[in-house]
Amino acid sequence: MKTILVLTDFSINADYVAQYALKFARQIGANILLCNIYQAPAGDEITDRVSRPMQACAENSNNDLGAQVAQLKSRLEAEVSGSGFRPEINQYSVEGHLSDIVNQLTASHDLLMLVISAHSADKITEYFNNDHCWDVIDNAAIPVLVIPYQVRFKPFRIIAFGSVMNYTDLNILESLAGLSRYSNAEIIVTNIIPEKELGNEVKEFFNQIPGKINYPHIVYHSIVGKNTANSLHEFCAHIDVDLLAMVHQKDSFFDKLFGGSITRKMAKKPEKPILIFPGSTIKETLSVF
Repeated sequence: MKTILVLTDFSINADYVAQYALKFARQIGANILLCNIYQAPAGDEITDRVSRPMQACAENSNNDLGAQVAQLKSRLEAEVSGSGFRPEINQYSVEGHLSDIVNQLTASHDLLMLVISAHSADKITEYFNNDHCWDVIDNAAIPVLVIPYQVRFKPFRIIAFGSVMNYTDLNILESLAGLSRYSNAEIIVTNIIPEKELGNEVKEFFNQIPGKINYPHIVYHSIVGKNTANSLHEFCAHIDVDLLAMVHQKDSFFDKLFGGSITRKMAKKPEKPILIFPGSTIKETLSVF
């Protein structure tokens, strides 16, 4: 069965993210795999002196995971009555490198997506700092849902898809249409253009939709502007978007030189949940919700 992988570091914000993921899983009929990935103690080799702290890390991780899973199950029983869907909630604790473990789990489980938190408003934790967060996003083979600080889940009414209008974006749109059906959400496909005149690529993109995607609530909105990140921020605030979807490509040298990719700029301080699709692994068929 499809499963949502949720990374936790047991912070307050991670608790909010786990609760968000649980409500989301209930809506789309998915299970939860709550995962803590901890780091080995510093040292060049494993000795008795090092292995004892490692064992303590493993025990603490498992115990804390167990407590968080129990809390989620208790919340689930209080919120779901009768024959309502109850996601299965499992835990997984392991030492290792974040992106490596995520991709190992992706290869061995039927993972739909990964859910992580943006850093908290007052402090960047060691676990979810910018380097770790972006290492996961850069290397993930599945979509990554980034949740802003202490955001509560609500069914999506408007999903904005920041698109460059190429053929592979049709595959993303097909997946988003599947997600939208759970709440009958409207999908606004948008791109940033330097002037009001629509290019042929926009017309060609939308001409292909009827033959590939059977979903009636897809509209187009162009934004005239030169700064893509600022234009998307303003659009999401003005339209009151519930979810922003984007495709992420690894930063090039020039991206890093000038502050990172558009996706990085949008997710640095997200105001809305952002669903980031990995551009490097887009195939003809994506996970359809």
